[in-house]
Amino acid sequence: MYSIGEFSRIAQVSKRLLRYYDEIGLFQPIKVDSASGHRYYSASQLPALNRILALKELGLSLDRIRRFIKDDISLEEIQGMLLMKKAELEQEVLDELKRIRTIESRLKQIKDRGTYVRDVVVKQVPQQKLIGIRKVLPTAESGDNFFWSVINALPGGNNSTYGAMTIVLHEDGISSDRADVEMGRLFHKTDCAHLSTDNGLTLATRLLPEATMATFIPPTSSCAKLLGYSAIGEWVEANHYAFAGPARLVFLELPEHPGDEDFVIEIQFPICQQTVDLDLRSLNYTNSSK
Repeated sequence: MYSIGEFSRIAQVSKRLLRYYDEIGLFQPIKVDSASGHRYYSASQLPALNRILALKELGLSLDRIRRFIKDDISLEEIQGMLLMKKAELEQEVLDELKRIRTIESRLKQIKDRGTYVRDVVVKQVPQQKLIGIRKVLPTAESGDNFFWSVINALPGGNNSTYGAMTIVLHEDGISSDRADVEMGRLFHKTDCAHLSTDNGLTLATRLLPEATMATFIPPTSSCAKLLGYSAIGEWVEANHYAFAGPARLVFLELPEHPGDEDFVIEIQFPICQQTVDLDLRSLNYTNSSK
């Protein structure tokens, strides 16, 4: 048997917690010395304590934990619940990391405003054939799954059949509850049978129109992908152009696996020269003879 101090070290919980669990009848020592009141525990009690602590990590109240123990919940059930909680926490961490990267990007926009505008390149993109699929994604559904299902249906690097992975952003602005996106790869063949993804989505070919594009390739060494949008926006306004269609994201280098952020994209915005309506009647002239 172990004293409460020794058992505290073995179980990696505080003596105060062990005393509290004893007082409420949740986890009690194997023996209490009637003369000194000292508590003694056995190593055989560790599984029971770990079960309590695992349920506590799931966010259950002590009353619910007591009921679970009374109902003799199985280790398999606890393990399943812990795995679900682990997945939830991992997703929360990923969401927080995305928020941190977004904040860093916004700070960089403030600090380096104008620096990236010089890197905007205007080029003529010819008519291209795309093999892919358009889908409206609710925010609850991960676009990553859609992205990788398309990639897996069109495997391999750029070759004589397939070109760059391309995403067309059809939404007019950012929506809080949906995303209208088209994903596929540029296609070099004249004809192709429809392809299906693992989850039953059907990919078909269509033509992307020729366009004059304002383009930007964000650096991968920083959280600068947001900077591409603002850089293009500033350049377009400063040079008296206007947007003329849905933006495209062209992958010059693909991620190797889900979660991999070491990829290279080119942001493309179709643009057209703005027309200036000159209304001579709105101009004021001063008569020099007066």
